[in-house]
Amino acid sequence: MTGLENAQHDLSDAQFSLQTAIELLVSLEHDDATMPQQLHAVVDHLRSIKSELDQSFIQLLELSAQESH
Repeated sequence: MTGLENAQHDLSDAQFSLQTAIELLVSLEHDDATMPQQLHAVVDHLRSIKSELDQSFIQLLELSAQESH
């Protein structure tokens, strides 16, 4: 496995972990409507990070495709 493939694998794992964390926190919000506003801010921040991570993953896939040609 190349360094680029390793990075793609690690980013994929990170995407999954972040998505899982977001889903868990959102379920906490739904279960307890009295959760502090800070929790909402954390979820929003994690969603932003996940979006950036998704973009980076796509860019790595594009780089990998260019290198294979």
